[in-house]
Amino acid sequence: METKMKNNRIENNLCAWEKKFPGSRIEIEEKYKEWKIHRTENTDIVVDTEIASDGNVILKVTKDDKTRYLGGRRNSIEPVDVWYQTIGQVEESAMFFFGGIGNPLYVKKIIENQTTKNVSIIIYEPSREIFFTVLENIDIVDILESRADCIFIVDGISGLEINEVIKKMISVVMMEHVRTIILPNYNRVFSEKIMEFAKNIRRQCDVCAAAINTQVRFSNVYAMNMFANAPFLLDAYKTKQLTEVIPRDIPAIVVAAGPSLNNNIEELKRAKGKAFIIAVDTAIKPLLKRGIVPDMFAIVDGKKPIELVQDDEAKKIPLLTSISAAHGVLAYHTGMKFFYNEGDTYINSMFFMNRKVLEPLACGGSVATAAFALAFMIGIDTVILVGQDLALTGNKTHADGTFEEKMKEVDTSHSMMVPGNVEDKVPTRMDFKLYLDWYNVYIKECKDYRENFRVINATEGGARIENTEIMTLKEAIDRECTKEINIQERLSRLQPVLSGEERQRALNFLQKTPEHYRQMKEDALSINRLYNRLNKICSNSKINLKSYENVLKKIKKITKKIETDSIYYEPIKESLALANYVVQSESYDVKDTLKEEGREIARQGIIYTDMVRQCAELFEEYTKETVGKAE
Repeated sequence: METKMKNNRIENNLCAWEKKFPGSRIEIEEKYKEWKIHRTENTDIVVDTEIASDGNVILKVTKDDKTRYLGGRRNSIEPVDVWYQTIGQVEESAMFFFGGIGNPLYVKKIIENQTTKNVSIIIYEPSREIFFTVLENIDIVDILESRADCIFIVDGISGLEINEVIKKMISVVMMEHVRTIILPNYNRVFSEKIMEFAKNIRRQCDVCAAAINTQVRFSNVYAMNMFANAPFLLDAYKTKQLTEVIPRDIPAIVVAAGPSLNNNIEELKRAKGKAFIIAVDTAIKPLLKRGIVPDMFAIVDGKKPIELVQDDEAKKIPLLTSISAAHGVLAYHTGMKFFYNEGDTYINSMFFMNRKVLEPLACGGSVATAAFALAFMIGIDTVILVGQDLALTGNKTHADGTFEEKMKEVDTSHSMMVPGNVEDKVPTRMDFKLYLDWYNVYIKECKDYRENFRVINATEGGARIENTEIMTLKEAIDRECTKEINIQERLSRLQPVLSGEERQRALNFLQKTPEHYRQMKEDALSINRLYNRLNKICSNSKINLKSYENVLKKIKKITKKIETDSIYYEPIKESLALANYVVQSESYDVKDTLKEEGREIARQGIIYTDMVRQCAELFEEYTKETVGKAE
């Protein structure tokens, strides 16, 4: 019986394999038959199977008298679910390099939750024993038949070498999308091969990084938007000021742009003048098209296209925004701008020098969660959610009139399912699921903090959000929107947060920014020369210890000078995440001698300080055109 099950399993897997890789089945079968005959010969590992408590087949590997499991014995699924939650949002073009196929649940988890055809999966298996044991005992048909681009490289079986595949797959365009996953216990059982696998991926990313020119390498969207938007703070408002003019006893209506907004958007006309209506950026055009002008709209995305809000009426609507939001949108907008604290030392300095504070906002990762957090922060007791689907309602991502006049349907056959407001289960994406989880936690914390805080989910579709009252938007407006209020008249009572001498002090600070980056560029060049001197000292047959120590002291002194100027160094440090990756590419190699250690220090220092110099030079020129020209 067991033999028959194995035969059926491998037959199904091989059929799927042939469909995925036409013409390869014969070779795989031949090598499989050869392996079965000689499976106990010339191998230093023994691979067996067990059934976990949850019924899944798991593999155990014995090597050097130590047995290790490649999957959880009691619960094989939960560790995979926990792992998946930790990897964050999977971008559309993600490229996953898996070290091992001994526990296919990890690969299957990625495939289950992908929403596009653009995810690539490269699986490297260092052991043919594990590969053939998987073919015999575990169904991998869903992996082979998935829409993802899958490549299998098995030592001793595949014609290709894994390093050749790495070189071909990782390009300058793709390097930022690379993710490396080493399956449990592979680093112990196949330490040398897996280390080389990970090392080759890292090296290829380094090669690509070195090929990127300075402008692209340091084009940090966050930093660029921050410098370009900083002058707006001279005449802006802060979110905390809204507590002075928006009463707590009217509801806030947060209008997101989920697909269900198509169904009840007209109802919002009745709420105008009886609630504080905050719309997300993507909802602006659908609202204005129907003659509904929200009291405020929000944008926090650094790459949001201006086309979403390009409307003569939209540019005058008060704006909730972040300093890192798309500069094009903020420059187009002419109305009141309300900012919150994102933790930037550079921006906070404009307020600290004036003995003022810019308060933070619990953003939650999306523009809709930011708008919701604002409503709670300013003390409003009842928040009504509209269009907050957090799901692919009707197989669509957004309401009509947002990105397209008529949004196209998407394939939801492989989407994860979550409880719905109207339906039992609804399909969703990973990013929507993350926002849903945020709402579930944050709303509970809000209600614990303020007992009378209420959230009404009037989305009329989409995913169910915990701790909310579900009702139609008509019911919510009838019950809650009973008090007349002129929001725009109340907002007009506010004054910009900086005025008179405060504004001038902040203006002077902005205008001097280019000079700081000029000085930082020169300091980085000085340190770079010192690292080159260190390299020469360590290249001699005998190291002059006094010279070695003197150079390190000078490096430390100038480095401290740069890092002490944290107001200006922080944007560089954030922009050099890629540079840090390049510099540390070989940092795990232990050096045996002082000479080798010194040359490694010099190598890393030369690369890093050259990048600091280039980044400072770029920022010097950019800030001359932005904060340097502030008025």
